[in-house]
Amino acid sequence: MCGASPDGRLHVLVYGSLDAGVADFLRVGCLVEPLGRQGVEVRSWQSFGDDVLAGGAPAEASAEAPAEAPGPPRDALVDLGLTALAWAHVVVFRRWRSTHAVCTECETPFPSPAPLEAHARATGHRTLMPDLLVRPVVALLDAHPELLGDRAVLYDADDDVLDYPTWTGLGFAAQRERDLVLRILGLADVVSAATPVLAERLAPHTRGQVVVIANALDPAWYASSGPADLPGDPRVLYHGVPVRLRDYEVARSAVDEVAASRPALRRVWLGASHEPAVVACMDEVRPWVDGVPAFAAALSAARPDVGLAPLLDESFNRAKSELHWLEYSLAGAATIATAFDGPGPFDAIRDGVDGLLARTPSDWRRHLAALAASRDLRTTLAGRARERVLDDYSLARRVGEWAAIYRFAAAHPGLGRLPAARLNVSRSTASPLK
Repeated sequence: MCGASPDGRLHVLVYGSLDAGVADFLRVGCLVEPLGRQGVEVRSWQSFGDDVLAGGAPAEASAEAPAEAPGPPRDALVDLGLTALAWAHVVVFRRWRSTHAVCTECETPFPSPAPLEAHARATGHRTLMPDLLVRPVVALLDAHPELLGDRAVLYDADDDVLDYPTWTGLGFAAQRERDLVLRILGLADVVSAATPVLAERLAPHTRGQVVVIANALDPAWYASSGPADLPGDPRVLYHGVPVRLRDYEVARSAVDEVAASRPALRRVWLGASHEPAVVACMDEVRPWVDGVPAFAAALSAARPDVGLAPLLDESFNRAKSELHWLEYSLAGAATIATAFDGPGPFDAIRDGVDGLLARTPSDWRRHLAALAASRDLRTTLAGRARERVLDDYSLARRVGEWAAIYRFAAAHPGLGRLPAARLNVSRSTASPLK
């Protein structure tokens, strides 16, 4: 069993960025320092000077090589150019990564990354550059599990990576990587998911322990505030990238109807200031802000009174998390969110207590009209929601859960590769390893 390093610290090796995107930051990056204080050291594979990362071939024994001088035995993994793996107790893979030289915007294939980069510069296409390492690494570990030794593998996801729709702009790219995700799931000793729905979907593809760890936010990120005299009473805000206009349409007619009856109401969109279709249906548009803390500050600075979380009731959206409600609550807004026919992302909201749930257009109109008419109702719902988020979605709680899961994984290396391993899905975010 792989427990810890000589100094008692547990080494968690993450393939990929710790904080490049929203999901990276919320699931890994914001937890690195607090986990370190609990004896769990998190590093990215790319932070090591591996021969593999540098493009060199793994070292091979040579019949003509001179005999090594007497001394401590060398680490075979280091000799193979796998310095990072030699350091790790738990190896973490996350979400999915593009490994093909194909433009994810126009689907044009290229023989290598270099012409793909030239294509992106020439066309302005916002494409994903291929990761050329992850497939060989996963294939190596799959073919030679003995290289893992007493190291555990954990896979983490916060979206349904096996069923990305085409409207996201990444559907075809994600489909090309489905086989890789399934291969990692086959290696995983622990699979962590952001929602119960997602855990249920990943469970059939792994023999490891499946756990749910919800996202968490730091209230300090939301401390910024905008001018007190921003126009609008109330300010009704939605945030998302332009493609999410398809989800906003769920609530749009209700918002427009209530806005027509209450001229002081101001419709605000954060995250799509240059999209004409968004500008056409809003009173105020604000740009997307990169970086989770910076975005949180921008959300608070927009001073929302009501936060909208409409979603089309479809498979991909059902597996999403309650993140919009968490964000609006810490920004001081009362939330109206979509209620799904069956399990969905906003099941955590207690309807009428710390948010409002809407199933039909009339629900959206009724809830928004009530919030627009009553500052007291907005304040009450927003206050209760903030208290709930601070209690149930605190970083301190999540740090403890992640530390427990990493330690569980380190104590059960090879669990997911045992033929008789039993599926075990835990939905408890408070005690994920019951």
